Amino acid sequence: MMIKRLNHVGIVVHDLDATLKIYERIFGLKPATVRTGMEGKARFAFVPVGDGEIELIQPLDPALPLSEFLETHGQGLHHITLSTDNIESEVDRMRKVGVAFAAEQPMIGAHGVKIIFAKPETTDNIMVELCEESSVQTSTA
Repeated sequence: MMIKRLNHVGIVVHDLDATLKIYERIFGLKPATVRTGMEGKARFAFVPVGDGEIELIQPLDPALPLSEFLETHGQGLHHITLSTDNIESEVDRMRKVGVAFAAEQPMIGAHGVKIIFAKPETTDNIMVELCEESSVQTSTA
């Protein structure tokens, strides 16, 4: 198996700034990065915790699937992200055991690394993202 570790959990929130204040007040956690991404359609905060992190996501565009998720399910856990050294090989292995993916090929995600999301109906109704830690890009996303 080529899964190395839990990389991060993604949490969709209504108000990123309010959530960050709560995380700092209650847990003493501060973001390493806060930025707008997805061509201005969402705000992200990456909050380090040990060797992983919490990714807080505030959708800004009502047409985003993240906005629909927030409207349907409310604020909360959106996905877990697992790290691998070779995302293409891991995707091939997982496809052989019945996992379907939201895209044909990995793309570059918010951290500038290769990512791909598994379809939750093939992963016990949990949204799972794979990321390839060794694929860090030098440009900003």
